[in-house]
Amino acid sequence: MSTPDKNQRSAAPKVILLVVLVALVVVGIVWWQKKSGESNEPPTIRVAYAPVVLNLPSYLAQDRGMFAKKKVPIAFTVFNSANDMINAVVAGQADVVTGVSLVPILNLEAQHPGKVRIILHSKMTSSCPYDGIVVKENSPIKSVSDLAGRKIGLFPGTTALNLMRNFLKKQGVKEAGIEFVQLPPASHLSALESGAVDALLAYEPTLTTALSKGNRRIFGSIYVDMLSPSPISASIVSREFEKKYPDEVKAFTSVLDEAIGSIRASPSEARRSLGNYTKLPPEVIPQVNIVDDVLSTEVDTANLQAFIDRLVELGELPHSINAVDLVKP
Repeated sequence: MSTPDKNQRSAAPKVILLVVLVALVVVGIVWWQKKSGESNEPPTIRVAYAPVVLNLPSYLAQDRGMFAKKKVPIAFTVFNSANDMINAVVAGQADVVTGVSLVPILNLEAQHPGKVRIILHSKMTSSCPYDGIVVKENSPIKSVSDLAGRKIGLFPGTTALNLMRNFLKKQGVKEAGIEFVQLPPASHLSALESGAVDALLAYEPTLTTALSKGNRRIFGSIYVDMLSPSPISASIVSREFEKKYPDEVKAFTSVLDEAIGSIRASPSEARRSLGNYTKLPPEVIPQVNIVDDVLSTEVDTANLQAFIDRLVELGELPHSINAVDLVKP
């Protein structure tokens, strides 16, 4: 067997060194390309919202330039359905949803846990109800007991229906003979005024608009009747987004906190922002009920858990959810 000569033995280390150098150069090029493609600019937070009263903190923050002051880039997209907003987060098309009904959030958590986190929620009481039962001024219906055998207009979906059934049962009103008519929100007031329904479970701003036209309220919030205070709505963030950009989410949340503080300090002045983002008539804006929101530091897991438990009892949720898991980072 022949043995390698001296030149061959000395060439081997040089080849290995050359291969290592080439590998290092390739790795360096890949790293440089990755870094050059990255931006030092903070990510734009894609916010989904509906043009409703519950979103006042977001409206006020925009009007007063609070996001810009804290250098929080945002892109707002308007949706007309709570479910569509929740689906946008699941599909990665939105990072945050503000002022959305808590019920679809809880249903998402029940079916696909860990997708979103609640950063703050509302705390509705009877002093500022978001909903109420109204009838026409000349209606023979004077109290809840008179709803027996009547047509009641409701928001579409199972939540309003289940809550109304539970409410009537608590009030001792027999459901037999009552017709529940589910209507799109835009048709609520006209259905009441035309007589298509005898009574209406109205949400804001329909509630205030109906009362301003001379209609009567026979009962306040059925949500508050179920639980007081009621966390009827919440603002959420995608956990995937928060994991990547925790500082940006913290800054966004601090802006909402600042806006909520401003609303508490001067609600009559803050409500003016509703005119810039909703279709509320100018005469309704000073009267519409504004639901209180908690600060992110005031999130009440016990209140959220009580709300969850009530929904499980009503069949609105398939099983219970741990409220602590919903709010912890």
